[in-house]
Amino acid sequence: MFCEMKNAAKVVFASAALACWTVFGAISWDEAMIVGTTPGGKIFYNPGEEMVFTLKLEGVKGEIPADTYFVDWERRGDDGLTEKGREPLPFPDGGFVLKTKADKPGFVCIEANVVTKDGKRVPKNHRWEKRVFFQGGAGVQPGRIPMADEPKDYDKFWAACLKELDAVPMKAEMTQVECPDREVRLYAVRIPCAGPWPVTGYLTIPVKASKTNRMPITATFRGAGHAEQLPPKNGPHDRISMQINANGFELGRGPDYVKEFFREICAKGYDYGMDPKSNETKEGSYWKWCALRAVRYLQWIKTLPEWDGKELVVGGGSQGDWQALHAAAKVPGVTRISANGSWGGDWTGQAQFNRQLSTYRPKCWYPDMAYFDPVFAAKRISCPVNISFSGLGDYVSTPASLTLIYRNLKGPKKITYVQGSTHGWRPDGMQKFTVDGGYDAAMAK
Repeated sequence: MFCEMKNAAKVVFASAALACWTVFGAISWDEAMIVGTTPGGKIFYNPGEEMVFTLKLEGVKGEIPADTYFVDWERRGDDGLTEKGREPLPFPDGGFVLKTKADKPGFVCIEANVVTKDGKRVPKNHRWEKRVFFQGGAGVQPGRIPMADEPKDYDKFWAACLKELDAVPMKAEMTQVECPDREVRLYAVRIPCAGPWPVTGYLTIPVKASKTNRMPITATFRGAGHAEQLPPKNGPHDRISMQINANGFELGRGPDYVKEFFREICAKGYDYGMDPKSNETKEGSYWKWCALRAVRYLQWIKTLPEWDGKELVVGGGSQGDWQALHAAAKVPGVTRISANGSWGGDWTGQAQFNRQLSTYRPKCWYPDMAYFDPVFAAKRISCPVNISFSGLGDYVSTPASLTLIYRNLKGPKKITYVQGSTHGWRPDGMQKFTVDGGYDAAMAK
């Protein structure tokens, strides 16, 4: 629709792990990337309005021979439409212009990858994205994206869960750990919780904090992962700080223990909480216990005698935000949430409206999974919330899911959309667009 495939001449080449060599000379892709922009950084459009993306290849070392490398691109959207094409490299001086549109509210994703003639992606060395690519997009009428149906007994279910949690005594174990930072006391904390695993994490309290010199709290939640949680080497000197892991494994047991822990909690062939069995019913869901660990964490940290009783900031990023949002919806006293690429939202809407799926979520769908959708938890949050990152190419935490979380928040809020960024690929200098729903004004007071 937007470009025609052009016949490519045959070229003899071989590819190495990090660079491609051809008979025309050496080309290094290590610093290469495709930068995509829209006119004026525009990201929101009306139905049927033309979206224009200009793609430029930057950072390549060496001259690209004609008819050797290409960019394969794909347009997919919450409207269910998919389009594909191929464009030869090098691009024209002004870049490659790709145009599309969408006729209903939702987001469009544009993905473009540098490939060889036979369609193999050109490799590069990066922790998250081992390719030369662009992935971004734009949205249509974000305020009108249809909201999925909340379970009618949502609050009743969570009230019963909290009663279940209240039945477990909150007798935490605090084991002091040696810390290089002599200005803080460091503790490994274990808090009993409803369900099969406790809350575990590391706490720092400034040495100068006391019952008479009380301080604010920052309580964070670690993102998804299978790595051991290591003790921090320092902590803030003007506030209490703590971070928990999502899963409740014991601290200080070493990587072999942690590896075995995850082997036991993950169903064969699935990551934790991703198998159909652990999502079929709300009572048996892995995510029920994950949310209750988040709640118990905030319940307990508020009991610290060194807390000033005024400021409780929570946040995390990705799956850590999932816990933060669920906890803040159920524990009073949270004063602010710092969110970043919040994960796990809109599974319900993805099922109900066939929106683009998160690439990291249970592939199954059961109605009981709706109880753990942070889109609905957001409706119970009235403190200021800053969603500092929503990647327009992030389909671990889809832009539609972040948009719906933002819409449901009841208090001052802000969200920043970032062009050309995925969950882990966040290059500098990308176009950004911020929607401020009173957050900055609330913070200025």
